[in-house]
Order: sequence, then structure tokens, then C-alpha cells
Amino acid sequence: MKVLKRLAGILTKNLGLKILSVILAFVVWILVARITNPVSSNSFSNVRVTLLNTESLDAAGKVYQVLDNSDIIKVTVRAPQSVMSGITATNINAYADLSEISEDGTVPIVCSIDSAESVIIDHSTLKINVEDKTSKYVNIVYEIVGSVGDGCVQGKVVLDRNRIEVSGPQSDVDKVSYAKVVIDLDGALKTISADMEVILCDEGGRRISGENIVKQADYVTTTVTVLSTKEVPVYSYVTGEPADGYLFTGALQVYPTHITIAGDTSVLNNISHIEITDPVDLSDATKDVLATFDLSKYLPSGVSVEEPGFEGEVAVTAYVEKIAEKTVNVPALRISLTNIPDGYEAELTDTEFVPVHLSGLATELNAISSESLVCTVDISGNLPEEYEDGDILAIPVRFTLSDHVKADPVYVHVILKKK
Repeated sequence: MKVLKRLAGILTKNLGLKILSVILAFVVWILVARITNPVSSNSFSNVRVTLLNTESLDAAGKVYQVLDNSDIIKVTVRAPQSVMSGITATNINAYADLSEISEDGTVPIVCSIDSAESVIIDHSTLKINVEDKTSKYVNIVYEIVGSVGDGCVQGKVVLDRNRIEVSGPQSDVDKVSYAKVVIDLDGALKTISADMEVILCDEGGRRISGENIVKQADYVTTTVTVLSTKEVPVYSYVTGEPADGYLFTGALQVYPTHITIAGDTSVLNNISHIEITDPVDLSDATKDVLATFDLSKYLPSGVSVEEPGFEGEVAVTAYVEKIAEKTVNVPALRISLTNIPDGYEAELTDTEFVPVHLSGLATELNAISSESLVCTVDISGNLPEEYEDGDILAIPVRFTLSDHVKADPVYVHVILKKK
């Protein structure tokens, strides 16, 4: 009992002083804490706000667009050093719940950090635009820039798809008129095949950024055939015989005479000309014969025509003339006697001139004169098995003529005499 009374006396004696001591001790503790773990402030820029419940908009067929970069905030944190040392921009938890969107298109931004004395953000609401989600298909076209290398031409352009689906906010999707790929052929010497970027364009051909538009594919596999070229002649030929009294002059005009073809180099190396295998029929012709042919029928596989202005047809003209006639009086002295048998001599017994009747093309007959016509008599080639000195023999004359001129048979008399 005495002990308890003594203890109570100790506790109640100078009570005010003791309470003051406790208060002073607490203040001292706070001061020590401030000195050893001071409070500081720090700002963190470019903090990304996490968006929650976006699936609710998707389920409603809506899409949203954050406006004015309002999902990027600046956060100022005040906290003890021990807390501040563990804070970075990446671990600051800031979020906006899209289920709480207001009629004016704003959503509250919430940002908190454990053990921080205060957290201040530069703006407290997220601004978004909500629209109906839509989609459509647009055609894909290609645009060629540059040109292939020397001696080459551009062939077919093939895209692995010619339409693409785009989806997103209706206001953005409505701006899309078509899609295109840009193909650079500058100096190309061989076929190009690559994945090329799909670019969305409006009606004026201006590129649409597409930040809020989702494309079905970002790239399209594009193949551009690049072919070598070569100029080759075009050949044709005739069949049949003209009507009686008419003659094929041998002149065959092909237009165009040469054509530029395109194809793989390995194929072109084996082509020296293009032959029209269907002949021009001259049967019973009494005038020039004109025929046209579709050249594509005669091209090897994998080869095409690359001729500016050429419309695909080759015109072939075979020239036919009426047979002309002419008689030339050849001086006997101009007729050469050849192959005279050994031990003999020969001479003509004919008169001074030998008439030669010719028929053929007028242009060629006009060029033949008695002085230019070459005439020969082959003695040994026309002798009978037995002959004697003084025999007079009738031997045919041979004429040197073109294929388009003929001579009627002409015989001269030759006398053989022993030397």
C-alpha cells in the first residue's frame, strides 16, 4: 500500500512539467526525422495515363480518340527522401476510367503515390472524342516513279491484293478515297518483288496519316516485271503461182521490217528474227497481193512487242507483174563457143544476127540489150556419139539470165573441122 501511494505521488507530482517534456520529445523526434529523412518535391513529365474500361466502348461499337495529348500529364510529388528515391515516371500510377465519361467528353484523372505527402497533376481531366466505329473497302492502285534501266522496259505490275479494308472513327474513315503503293523503278534492270507500304489517300490524292484508322494490312506484296528489249527483223514468204501470163517479182515488202520485242534475256538471246509462218498465197494472182498478220501469233512464249505506235498487225505485200516480152538480135560474133573437142576447131555458120525471144519482168527485160546478153554454146556437151570432120551440128544456146527472165530455145549451126 505504501508503495502504491509513493508511485502515485511520483506520477502526479509536477504533472504539467512532465506533459511538456513529452511534447518536447515529440517535436525533437520530428526535427530529427526531418533532418535525417528530409521532405522534397520533384516533377515528372510525360507520365502516360492508363485508360480503363475501354472494352465498354468497343462493345457499344464506338471508338475514341484522345484529344490534345491529354493522356500525358506532368506530376509534382512531395514526399520524404526515402519515398522519393523510389519514384520514377514509369511507376507513377495514373489512370482514367472511361466508364465515367461525362457529356462534355471529359474523364477524371486519378493519380496517387503511397507515402507521398502530396501529388499534384497539371490537368485533372482527360479529353476524348467518341464516335461510331465504321469500316469499308477501298481499291489499291499503284504509282510508278522513275524508269527502268537502258535496254529494258516495264512489264506487268501485279499486287497480291487489289482491295483493303479500313476501319476506325467514321469521320476519319469517310475521308479515305483509295489506297496506293509507290513503286520506284529508277534504273531497274530486273524484275522487282517486294512488300510495299499501303498509303491511304483522300479524293485529292493527299496522304491521310491514319493514326486513328486501322488498315487490314500495312504492306502489299508487289511484283513489277522488268524485261530486256531487242530489235529483230520480221520475215515472211509466199506460196502458189500467179495466173498464166503473170509472174511474182520476188519482191516481198514487210511492214514494219523490224520490230522491238521484250522478254527475259535468256529467251531473247535465242531469237534472231520473227518469222510469219503463214505464207502469202499467190495462187492465180493477177496483181499485187496484200496480206496482214497478227504478229502476236508468231511470238515465242514469254515475248511481247514493245514498239511505240505499233498496233499489232504486220502488212506483207507480194508484187506480181504481167509477163513482158522482148526480142533481142544478138550478133553472131557475141556468141561464145566453149568445150570444143580436142583436135577440132568450130565456127558458126549462121547469119550475122541471131534473134532471141525473151519473156519476164519488164524492169529486167528493159535492162537487157544485145550487148549485155551473155550467150554460150557448149560444143562437147551436145555432140552426138559419132561425128566427122566437116559435120554441121545444131546446138542450143545457153543464156545467162535472172530467175525472172526466160528465153525461148535458140539453136545455132556449128561446123566442126579438124585442125
